[in-house]
Amino acid sequence: MTMTITLSQHQELGLYRDGFVVLRKAIDDSMVRRARRKLYVSLGALSSRALSVARRADLDKSIASAKALGRDPDILNLFNETALKRILGSLLGASLEPIQRAQVATNFPQGENDIVNESGYPVKDTPHNGWCGHLDGLWNGASRVPAIDAVLSPYRRSRWYRDPSTNGCYRTYPGTNSNLQNFTALVGIALSDQLVEGAGNLGVLRGAHKKMGEFFQAQRKAGGPLGPDGPGWPRENKSAPNGHGLRHYPDAIRQAFSGQAVTTRDGQLWPKPTLLKMKAGDAVIIHYATPHAATKVIEPDPRFMIYFRITSSCRQENQLMVFPEALCDIWLEWPGMQATVAEQETKSS
Repeated sequence: MTMTITLSQHQELGLYRDGFVVLRKAIDDSMVRRARRKLYVSLGALSSRALSVARRADLDKSIASAKALGRDPDILNLFNETALKRILGSLLGASLEPIQRAQVATNFPQGENDIVNESGYPVKDTPHNGWCGHLDGLWNGASRVPAIDAVLSPYRRSRWYRDPSTNGCYRTYPGTNSNLQNFTALVGIALSDQLVEGAGNLGVLRGAHKKMGEFFQAQRKAGGPLGPDGPGWPRENKSAPNGHGLRHYPDAIRQAFSGQAVTTRDGQLWPKPTLLKMKAGDAVIIHYATPHAATKVIEPDPRFMIYFRITSSCRQENQLMVFPEALCDIWLEWPGMQATVAEQETKSS
């Protein structure tokens, strides 16, 4: 199937309103099969080596090999050689350079256990299938997430608070008045069917990108910095069960989406995400400012997604990782959306 190189008016409206849009049958079946086979080959090799490994160094090499899958041509071509690249170029108003790296996101069924998520709560006790929404580009702790009721020794505490964190992010970015990295759009491609809730679906907080933009504007007006540890956004939730829960989006956004939220016994509010039901080959474009996260796999089959993080090619060199203006003006880097934005904002004024 050949896709057009622009979104329809209806799709643009959905992206403006919701902060995301799903594109059905975005990727040809043959490309999906090739990419999925590469994934299975990599996972199979990793499993075999793990069972036969004699030295930790050998296992580390196997893990590194599996991570390198994100640079495989059959994975990168899901974006670089399809209409998705042209669609994003149209939305962002410039021709995009080929993507050099993808995130290969696997999510497997797990038994009941005491795994703690980055919000500081057990995954099994987190509502909405364990949805722990976040923005990308946030410091997430430089060591393993602290266990429930664990008292961190001085050594463990120093390791937890180091920079950078396990995802390569820093708590502060001096000279930017911002405490987070930001790109422009997240593109996700399903390599497995996720047609029912419980299939590890990607969850998105529909419409929250607008509230996030308003929140960043308020932080800037208050003097900043933007992001965690800035006005109205304490980074850690000391009341979380592990005492070091990370707020990956501010409590003001939780409150703004309290209508269908679940409140746990400790009083914590958990907004209800939209769980995307996608078939292998479907794609989703998500505005950077839309909180999102994967959910638990309750179904018997694993969930496979490929993610591409797209940064506008119009940014200056010193803005590639941190660009506060795009946080406060959420459509600044989307010239292809300006007509829809102007029309909708005129209607609402």
